[in-house]
Amino acid sequence: MNETQIKIPLKNIFPGVVVVLTQDSEFSYDCCGFVYEWKFHTDATGTFDAQVWRSQSNNVYLLVGSNSLTSTNPGTEEIRTITNGQRIRVKNNDYPGIHSTGGSVVTYINEGTETIRRLTGITTAIAVSTTLDTSGAAVSNSDYAIRSYYTPSEAPQLTGLGTITVYNDDVSIGKVLATITYTDSDQEDIGSLTLTLESATNSGTSYFELVADEIRIKATPPINTYNLQMKVEDPCTVSSTGTETIEIVNRLPVINNLPDSVSISEDTADNTLIFTFNATDTVTDPVSCTKKSGGTVPFSVAQIPHSTDYGVYKDAGVLLNSDTAASYTVTVECDDGDDKVEAVLTINLIPNQANKLPKTFISYGVKNYKPPTIVNLPMSSEIPESLTAESLLYTVSVTDPTNDTVTCALTIPSTIYYLQPGSVQFETEIWVLGNQGFVYDTQRQYTLNIECADQRRSDSGEFYVYILRNMPPYFSNLQDKTTVSSQTSAAGQIIYTVQSVDPESDNVQYSLSSNPANTPFTIDQNAGEISLTRSINTELVAGYDLYISVSDGRNMVAARSLTVRITDINFPPSFQTPSQIITVFEGTNSGSSIFQPTIIDKDLLDNHTFSVIYSPPEGAVYFNVDKSTGLITSVYDIDYETIPFKSFLLIISGSDSLLEDTTNITLNIQNVNEPPVFTKKNYSLTPSENTGGTALYGPFYQYTEEDGDAVKFSLDCGADTGRFDIETSTGLLSYSADYDLDMVGTASKVNCNVSISDNEYTDMAYINITVSNDNDNAPVFTYSTYTFYIPVTSSVGSFVGQVQAIDNDIGSYGNIFYHIALTDFNYGLFHVDENGSIFVSQSLTQYTEGSILNLTIYAVDIGSRQASTLVDIVFPTSYVAPVPQGNDIQYLTFFRYSPNMAWFVPLMFVLFVTVCVVANTIYTTNCTNLKK
Repeated sequence: MNETQIKIPLKNIFPGVVVVLTQDSEFSYDCCGFVYEWKFHTDATGTFDAQVWRSQSNNVYLLVGSNSLTSTNPGTEEIRTITNGQRIRVKNNDYPGIHSTGGSVVTYINEGTETIRRLTGITTAIAVSTTLDTSGAAVSNSDYAIRSYYTPSEAPQLTGLGTITVYNDDVSIGKVLATITYTDSDQEDIGSLTLTLESATNSGTSYFELVADEIRIKATPPINTYNLQMKVEDPCTVSSTGTETIEIVNRLPVINNLPDSVSISEDTADNTLIFTFNATDTVTDPVSCTKKSGGTVPFSVAQIPHSTDYGVYKDAGVLLNSDTAASYTVTVECDDGDDKVEAVLTINLIPNQANKLPKTFISYGVKNYKPPTIVNLPMSSEIPESLTAESLLYTVSVTDPTNDTVTCALTIPSTIYYLQPGSVQFETEIWVLGNQGFVYDTQRQYTLNIECADQRRSDSGEFYVYILRNMPPYFSNLQDKTTVSSQTSAAGQIIYTVQSVDPESDNVQYSLSSNPANTPFTIDQNAGEISLTRSINTELVAGYDLYISVSDGRNMVAARSLTVRITDINFPPSFQTPSQIITVFEGTNSGSSIFQPTIIDKDLLDNHTFSVIYSPPEGAVYFNVDKSTGLITSVYDIDYETIPFKSFLLIISGSDSLLEDTTNITLNIQNVNEPPVFTKKNYSLTPSENTGGTALYGPFYQYTEEDGDAVKFSLDCGADTGRFDIETSTGLLSYSADYDLDMVGTASKVNCNVSISDNEYTDMAYINITVSNDNDNAPVFTYSTYTFYIPVTSSVGSFVGQVQAIDNDIGSYGNIFYHIALTDFNYGLFHVDENGSIFVSQSLTQYTEGSILNLTIYAVDIGSRQASTLVDIVFPTSYVAPVPQGNDIQYLTFFRYSPNMAWFVPLMFVLFVTVCVVANTIYTTNCTNLKK
């Protein structure tokens, strides 16, 4: 906590005072935090600014914050609590200060070892972030009655952290996974907090980035769990951390038409394709599939040649027997490289009907009616769920031993499928109707029971229809970027063609969104052509992000981005100022340049043309605007008395052929007034340092004022302006405060600018002030009395002791010389050198131990100002009391104790002399009276 104690108050008489409590660590803040309370003592009601300053360099300070405080109860300690959000942020080694535009109401006292810097004459408010040069400030030991209380900055907190699960088919570069939020109880930190991604497990910083508090994907991450270490930090570097967990998980592959079952004849030939299936994955497509274990199952799984589908085949060299095994289960395993899924196919064996017929006896005149035989069932076919056209699925072949007419039909009528005779006898076609709206997730398999009869006997078989999931289309050339020249742009111009692929060759449609929303682009929903809706040769947007989506009617693919960068942008010309008031003085000659409007154009090679409208129109009589440069010139000699209008408005337009800007130039005709002029420009003064208010008696200016107007003088001495006052009517100078060159930082040479003004015109002269140094400080001894102890046996040249005096004058007046008073009784016994060291000059053996000699030593500077101090030189006794014999107790008497004799003997001598003098005086007086 930083504070200054309230002491006996003195009123601050300096106007516009700035006080910075510096140069002492006692007053500096020792941490980064906020000032939440001020306590102060004033001598009058009023408002002042309590400030915090930060050192930038030698004598230069930056104002980092200010609280306006109003004293309403002077004479007592007042407290002002600063609300959260209005507090001043302080850092280590910042300093408090105060500022008043008028006289300061905060009391102070001149005492203490600490120092402050005080500037005066700053009568306007000081804005935060202003730097202040205090090299010319007065430095004093004033204690101001104000203290501040501050608290360290509190740590900001991360909120809403957790775990985010994302499937690997839903990751795309730029995708926003989470928005990190944070809070801070210090309202001053709002808007100043910094969020950073410090680290991440599993090389997460290579895949994720932090953009505007959003965690985004910057590279496709592999499947893993990533712990992102987040840190939020306030300007005081107080921070807190937290972990956001992102899990990238695999989307499992799908076996589209399993589990299922199929029936085959036990006489099925080797390597016959029994069943067709496919497996898909949103990331790895196609996936690999194999048969899992089941070594005794006489079927294998292999990819169908020239296809992405897989088939279940009968193994070669294996004899199927329904009596031994009526069915088999084949477990299919599909792997996308990360995970595996399983499904089963049940294969039922159909006994060979020929083996089941009863024995037949051949006899003449007896017919054996054999049933027709379906030779290619059971069988299956696959159709996509997006099928819209009526399609032939399969042709069923039938044989009949007697060549009877055979008719095939669905045993269970269907509204989706139908049969019709083929083009060849004993063939029947299986068809599916169009636009059936198949949905894979609702029903993925249909079983058709087909019966073929020759009107006496029949045969039946099963046909399986498997629905294949409709695969979404995908972009083949997005994400991407392209460029468009704004200079050659036109409505309808095609800038890019989006390309996509649909696995089922479905018709696709495109849609477009953008950022920002009102972009000059559209997309042909069928062709994917992106074109301009308008010319952009006058637009200034440097680029657009277009987001294109594609749909096949069943699947809408997530948008991919196309970044369009606009080149050759034509930036508009702009006048530097929208309006300008120009004074045209009487006497301006025809052809004179009046004003050059400044036009700015980022297109440095553009040429500009200028046009003008005059108001009133008579302005064209007196002025002209150059069409190629815009320069305003006079075309008529300006005579204030003869021109009917005293003000003209020129509306000037500047164009680069595409865009233009205007500026309003007001030309005011001004009657001329003769200015005051210094006829002598340089002056010098050589005053001596002196007290405030002392007149410098000069300089005596030489100037002319032909109009006879009253003039005023003003002074600018830079950082030393506050050291001098100027009499405004005569220009004579005086010291505004004590001018003491002995104070550190007080300049001995000051260069000032003095201005003379008649309230309209001003002229300037220069004054060189050289202040000479005076010997205004006498030496001062550190102590008024010194006492040194040396033995009476000290030899000549022995060191006795050292005295020290200080002279606050700088330069040669601060040099000090020492000497012993010539009238001193003990003058010849000792001598003192230039450093104040005292040495023995004569033998001291004539003095007894316990004696005291007195010296008066003077310190004199070269200006003959001096100070003195008294030195007592004591000869200590070396007396050792004899050891008493037996039980006798020996006491030291008054006269046997040598230290008593050291003062008793000189006292007796002085008393003796005094008695003699008194007696002589009485005697002389009496004798004189007798003579009268």
